Amino acid sequence: MKTSAFLPKKSTYRGDYSSSLHNHENEPTGCLHHHDFYELIVYLGKSGTFVVGEDEYPLQYGDIVPVDMFRPHMLIPDPAESFESFSAQVDPELLTAFSTPTANLLDIFRQSGGGNPVCHIGEETFQKYRHLMDEYRAVRLEKGQEILIKAIIHQLLAYAYNDCFSGWYSSGAASQQLVIVTKLIHYIDRHLSERLSLEALAEEVNYSTYYISHIFKSMTHRSISNYILEKRVEKVTALLRSGMGAHKAAESAGFNSYSHFYRSFRRIMGCGPSEYTGQMPGEN
Repeated sequence: MKTSAFLPKKSTYRGDYSSSLHNHENEPTGCLHHHDFYELIVYLGKSGTFVVGEDEYPLQYGDIVPVDMFRPHMLIPDPAESFESFSAQVDPELLTAFSTPTANLLDIFRQSGGGNPVCHIGEETFQKYRHLMDEYRAVRLEKGQEILIKAIIHQLLAYAYNDCFSGWYSSGAASQQLVIVTKLIHYIDRHLSERLSLEALAEEVNYSTYYISHIFKSMTHRSISNYILEKRVEKVTALLRSGMGAHKAAESAGFNSYSHFYRSFRRIMGCGPSEYTGQMPGEN
């Protein structure tokens, strides 16, 4: 099983959405990774490969790729070809707000976890996406730029729902579960350095420990305890990069036992904290 790096929203963007254009020079992640938000990719390269876990899928110009939360993935453009992609990162709460009773955007992201996530739409269908990308590149407002970008992302999601929806519907319960899971994720983020018990999390959302454990695993493909460990280890790596010592970083991230921290760090990162700091730029 390939190791997947965790990229939490907090270290990726602020607010409830983000967007960016990538090319060979600024492609942000060259490794398998997963995150606690939804992502929609518009591929603008000639050819490439999209990796999901152990599976690989071919990419071509104009492909649309909805990426589910916590799904390990990686985009590999052909190094011999010109490459560009557009990426929209969307918070679960915003995805719910953008949805309607008859068009639940969760449908296109959840279905991507059950097979080929790449949506081939063809040149004629892609024209509306091309116009949207041209608008994204060209329009700059003195006031209201963020409103415009959010509107473009909303329109992009509407296009993707129309063109990529396979007929698999998320239940109304799934939408409600996503709201609960999002509240849990936000609560964990705010209280990461504190003691986080399953009972406290259940009390926060007013559901049983069994229920929140079940829906969290269903929505994120991992247990609540594993998610908290990932978040804490990710926070430690950020503190280590800032120059903080391992013991202090572990304490600041909510670990109350250094031995537990060390085991968790090695399991998730594949090396110990001293090895990690030794691999950082400028350490050798």
